[in-house]
Amino acid sequence: MKKNAVPELNQKWWSKNKAKTMKKSGLGTALKDFEVAEDLMDYDRMLKALSEVKKKVVVAIQGCSASSHAETIAALKKYPGVIQKRETEIKAKQKQAAARPAAQGAPKQKLGKSVVIWKKDLGTELLKAYKPSWVKDIKGYEFKLTLNEDLLDVLEAEGDYVTPQQMVDDANDLTKKLVVALVKLMKQIETAADKETDPGKKQRIYGLFDTKAKQVLTASKSHFEKIPDARWKAFVKRKAQYKDYKIKTGFDITLGVLGVAGGAVGVAGSVATGGASLVLGIVSLVRGVAALADKLKDAARDAEKVEKVLDGDLATLKKRYQTVLGEAKKGAQGASEMTGSVIKGLLGTDTPFVATLPKCDKNYGLWQNKVAGLAVGGRKLSAAISKALDDCDKLEKILKKSSDAKARSYLDKLRKARKALDKALDGCSDMMGRVTHADKNAPKLKTLLDALKAQNPKYADIFDRAFPAVINLTLAGANAGVGFKEAASTLESLNTGLGLMNDILGEGKDQLEATIG
Repeated sequence: MKKNAVPELNQKWWSKNKAKTMKKSGLGTALKDFEVAEDLMDYDRMLKALSEVKKKVVVAIQGCSASSHAETIAALKKYPGVIQKRETEIKAKQKQAAARPAAQGAPKQKLGKSVVIWKKDLGTELLKAYKPSWVKDIKGYEFKLTLNEDLLDVLEAEGDYVTPQQMVDDANDLTKKLVVALVKLMKQIETAADKETDPGKKQRIYGLFDTKAKQVLTASKSHFEKIPDARWKAFVKRKAQYKDYKIKTGFDITLGVLGVAGGAVGVAGSVATGGASLVLGIVSLVRGVAALADKLKDAARDAEKVEKVLDGDLATLKKRYQTVLGEAKKGAQGASEMTGSVIKGLLGTDTPFVATLPKCDKNYGLWQNKVAGLAVGGRKLSAAISKALDDCDKLEKILKKSSDAKARSYLDKLRKARKALDKALDGCSDMMGRVTHADKNAPKLKTLLDALKAQNPKYADIFDRAFPAVINLTLAGANAGVGFKEAASTLESLNTGLGLMNDILGEGKDQLEATIG
């Protein structure tokens, strides 16, 4: 290495100037990662890559010999200063991007009503994890997380369907932790009760679970309420024009009944009336939901068709690049490197490459629009299925209270219908998971396509490093897609539920009206 050399933040400089006899350090790979992040203009990723470069510089110095690699060591010791300067520049740009511009302003906020963005039946989740012999059922323990509706409208208008899903995912993760804690409490109660022989004392010990569980659940309220706030703040970092918008979040806990063998603990809520009209309402609602699911199934099929075409065209771009590069190297009599300008000139006259690049742009836009449509539709579908499930719960309570044997005979079909709706909700959630994944990573693919149209594209970085990672991350290809399979499954479950509810309505409307109203 030349004396007084100043290190550069690129792999080519390090490869050319490092001492050939020094041990491998991983510095070259870390520098390449930084270059890729730089090309993608991903500031967070750039800072993370620089942090890794710092670590590898230390490794590189340790791999040098003080006697034979003195110049290399001297250059490596200059890296911290170079890195610090670059970090300062990146953070300044990051700050500018975050503040840009509160000007182009968001309209004045009209604070919307609170809407439910997530809910969970804790009793169901708990008994899935552990079902002790002394617990018959846990009913009425429900969580609901709410957010002002205008913020959801903002997220939808900005094409951000990831943030709402992240709120849901965070709430589900926190619920899983609660379930673990409550299962532990159940086992402790169980152990204590097993030591008693007196039935009355056993019942009192079992009753402690309800008291302690309610304390745990009430204490969790503040943690749930922080979820939307944290995710909204992350959104505002990217969209600073909304920084003055107020967020109104809420978390409601319904504390219900713990059914213990030999008795019940807790106080049940009031029961609704109007069984026949409720059946009619559920049938109408599920029929509309099934129609929406049918449209979503078709939309998912269309999205996956476009996705496969896009995936194939991207593969064509890479193949043409590799072919042109290989032929160019042969013509250059085995030269190990081709300059970007030479490759650009060659690809500029390669008919398949030239024809395919704009096609990729067009299909990317079409695909992203279809994915965005699926996200909006999926959210509506999920809300509608949840409403139908709520109505099924109300009807079940009515039927259970009825003294009429005929009315109670419809409970079995109702439960089967509810099970079908639960399955439909799971299918919708699975579809939304795929849609969210695609929507979250789509901008990375757009950045890649834009990089190919730049004045001086860095083809080697784009195709050899960034391309495989981004394509694999963003496009599911023929494997999973964006949810057609899940949407079809959801529709099938909804049709099953609809058929069962129609049976109840057709067979029992008069009986229900006569006995329970």
